[in-house]
Amino acid sequence: MPDDVPRPSLRAALDLDRLVCRTASGAQVPFPPASDREAWRAVDPVSRHTILDHAAHLSRQPWPELTVSARLEFSRSGSRRAFEAPYFARRRRLVLLALALALGEERYADQVLDGIGLLVEEVSWCLPAHDSPPGEPLRLLPDPARPVLDLFAAETAATLTWVSWLHAARLSDTPGLLTQVRMAVLDRVIRPFMDEGRNWWWFGAGMNWNPWIVSNVLTATALLAPGEDVARPAYAAALESLDGYLERTPSDGGCAEGIMYWWQSAARLYEALDVLGWVDPGGTTAVLTAPLVQRMASYPLVVHLGGPWSASVADGIARVPPPTEELDKDQHPPALLHRFATAARVPEVAALAASFDRALVPYQAMYRCLVTLFDPGWTQSARTTEPAATPHWLDQTQVFAASTDDARVRVVAKGGHNDEPHNHLDVGSVVVAVDGAPILIDVGAGQYTAGSFGPDRYSTWFTQSGFHTVPAPDGAEQGVGERFRAVVLEQSAAHVRLELAGAYPTSVGITSWQREVRLGAALELTDCWTPATSDTRVHLMLAHAPQDNGDGSLDVCDTDGRRRARLEIGDQVEAAVETIDLTDPILKAVWGDQIARLVLRPTEIGSEASLRVVLRAL
Repeated sequence: MPDDVPRPSLRAALDLDRLVCRTASGAQVPFPPASDREAWRAVDPVSRHTILDHAAHLSRQPWPELTVSARLEFSRSGSRRAFEAPYFARRRRLVLLALALALGEERYADQVLDGIGLLVEEVSWCLPAHDSPPGEPLRLLPDPARPVLDLFAAETAATLTWVSWLHAARLSDTPGLLTQVRMAVLDRVIRPFMDEGRNWWWFGAGMNWNPWIVSNVLTATALLAPGEDVARPAYAAALESLDGYLERTPSDGGCAEGIMYWWQSAARLYEALDVLGWVDPGGTTAVLTAPLVQRMASYPLVVHLGGPWSASVADGIARVPPPTEELDKDQHPPALLHRFATAARVPEVAALAASFDRALVPYQAMYRCLVTLFDPGWTQSARTTEPAATPHWLDQTQVFAASTDDARVRVVAKGGHNDEPHNHLDVGSVVVAVDGAPILIDVGAGQYTAGSFGPDRYSTWFTQSGFHTVPAPDGAEQGVGERFRAVVLEQSAAHVRLELAGAYPTSVGITSWQREVRLGAALELTDCWTPATSDTRVHLMLAHAPQDNGDGSLDVCDTDGRRRARLEIGDQVEAAVETIDLTDPILKAVWGDQIARLVLRPTEIGSEASLRVVLRAL
């Protein structure tokens, strides 16, 4: 793909005067307020049951408390969960109760009032891990006079404005409440964004914080419809920041942060464009159908393995486990993917989304819930089978995806470098699924702590190259930083060959390490390196411990222990299996209690060495 792909510009496509004028007269929100009883009575029965079941469970519990000591726990022990667990629980509970009330459950009316009041009364909406004003160190305690605009301050503003918009007729009966919400959102989010947004590091950046924050700011602005003195600078800053994001997005549309953060990055860009389209639909259509945005919409199809599984890199996870109160991972709503792909005119991605169930799955932001419940393109479409997997090559992000001739084995491999956003040391990593079930895996990331984004980041085992499907020459780890990277030597629809020597420190002494992935009747993974080292290893991360057949082959299994494929390693390779017990709640929810690492060592090497693995579906 050419590096000079045209970059769409929101400032060129959208007219600021029209945005301001039409916002004042009222945005054309495509979802029904709670007062539209006919629309809410028509919500599908499965989604209705899910919402009401969760609302009933949550309503029997006291509202979570946010304490000073819980906030300080981040600086004391590095724990983010102490504060974040009740913080997110409050917001998820308010969304579900507001939806249940919209469905006609009057018993939740006071609890919705309580939830709104609790959020408005919070001293700060910014998480302790993010609470640093531009150019200043992290604060132990927030300063209400100087709010910090982080991801979740912006998301809280959108949540409150959505609930207020949804139940405006009812909430107007409580004098002053809507005014309190309006002032809190303006003072904590919209005005800080328009007044000093350009001073924050994320403004105009090419990663998730930018569209994640801006999409929520735009939602709050469109729903609150402030005067021109607020709307004009807010829209101007939003368009500028999103243009910066588009300028910095790889021309292949890939997401170096992986599929989980695609949902908070490219998908958030779509949400911003959708909101802008409520005010100026013609301008956003031109941006949505630009080739770059179409490629961004296609990324989930590139890394899709089958069913709920994707090849996740960086701080991602291969699937989002069912929602619980202990897990912070929001669900990935296929309705949003379908809406995005339809608007961007990428039918094959819309077909992938249409292969998933139609019912709402908590927990999600309010906008994403409303898309699932009311987007007619989603609710009125028929469920389909998954589209046939096709080969893909993203040349800037260096992601390769292809299948065997019988389409049963799917591989996703990556090159890239070791300073990508949310990076793990995973240059050259390979993920493989058979019949849609992953067997060679990328473990993903567990719960974040204070050390997740600091100098100790790579002390966590699952960020290290030793726990990815990559080589370990002399047992060495890959280096940290942009200069530790892969070089693409060859690439076609059925194979890719990478030079990985540059991903390791020069002290290792490797002058060349070429890794080739080739697909035909089977998958072939070949490593060739010089010079030979005394302790050369190749690691394969597995969803389940393999079964050694004693003939130079092993049978590999999926997470349920079902044999899916046979690995042929030959009789000149020593294979050792190491099981890894999982304790992190996120990793356990994705993979179960245990995964495995297969360590391969050639028993005979000369001045040049190679190791070839063949994988065939059973």
